Amino acid sequence: MEKKQKHLFIAAAIIVGIFIGIIAWNIVTPTLARGIFYYQVEGDEAKLFLLSENESEQIISLPAREVDFQKYKPPRHSYFSNDGEKMIFFEKVGEEELEIPEDSSLIISRILSKPVFVNLKTGNKKDINQPIDSSSLVFSPNDTQIAWIKMIDEATYQDIEESGKKRELWISRADGENAEFVLSFDENVVLLEKWEGDYIYFHGIWDVSVRSLGRINISTGKVEYIIPKQCNTYLENCLNIRFSPTGEQFLYEIYTKNEGKEITQLYKGNFNQKTYEGILTTDRISDKVWLNNNEFIYTEQQTIKKEGVVESIHLVNIENKTDDIIYSGSYISQITPDPKEKYIYFLEKQKEGDEFNLIRLNIKERQSEIVLAENYNHILLINP
Repeated sequence: MEKKQKHLFIAAAIIVGIFIGIIAWNIVTPTLARGIFYYQVEGDEAKLFLLSENESEQIISLPAREVDFQKYKPPRHSYFSNDGEKMIFFEKVGEEELEIPEDSSLIISRILSKPVFVNLKTGNKKDINQPIDSSSLVFSPNDTQIAWIKMIDEATYQDIEESGKKRELWISRADGENAEFVLSFDENVVLLEKWEGDYIYFHGIWDVSVRSLGRINISTGKVEYIIPKQCNTYLENCLNIRFSPTGEQFLYEIYTKNEGKEITQLYKGNFNQKTYEGILTTDRISDKVWLNNNEFIYTEQQTIKKEGVVESIHLVNIENKTDDIIYSGSYISQITPDPKEKYIYFLEKQKEGDEFNLIRLNIKERQSEIVLAENYNHILLINP
């Protein structure tokens, strides 16, 4: 009997120990659910921070991107897993000039970069030995895989068409291992947006004005295209598409003119239901960011005498059909909601000088505070 009680005591102690270990691990390790990520450049380093309601914690330092002699910016492309424990960033390794017509005065170059896998819990980094297009990558819902578009040497739409190459979708482990080909596209550029369930949602681009919108069924390998309401066949008038957090819904803009004034008509589309609903009509919208599947934020600019450019942040509730101004300022950018939907973060230019303030805004209480001030080129908020 005593022996049995002893075994039960040991088992209980092990369970309690595991439980405490899990809690401690979650406390001392970063998770996206606790805040947002942002880069801050110091010298030639891009320091990655996790910003929560109460503190800002540096997670790791990465190579900054050199844009001119001794001038650096954050990495151009960074992708975070859904749980915030992994990331893939593209490190600049070179630059090459592209061939252009002799009568052109422009100098066009292409940035060469390599994908690097980072475990944010341990800080370990690993080069990914796959030819991944830096502008097109998504994590799977469980973060064990990534889907990506294969990089090609051709840099312009004309070069791609003349080469006859297809854009290819591949899937691999999150660290790039065990890569498998899935399918190819006719579009010259494919931008993957969200992987949810069996579907990967994407934009397709043939040239500057001809685009496509669709999703890929990973289980069947089939591609489903849609043409939203009021959009023409090649989506030439269907602009600034933004996918919801689950990918199923999306916002898009249709521009019209009324008495010589350009007006933006904003619509919400739904892939599953094949419905397209007009949300609002306003002046030209500056930016849009989904907060959740029922709410989104947009900014609207207007010029007021003596005040100059005034930019307001609007919160729209689709179900309740409300549109409320929650902040007014100027030169607002990089709007990023926190995962708990309590705050949004953004950059706003100071009234005097060249620096920008990183602002935290309580959405419900409409109260804002300055987190830090920084050169615009030295800070980048991550909106996963």
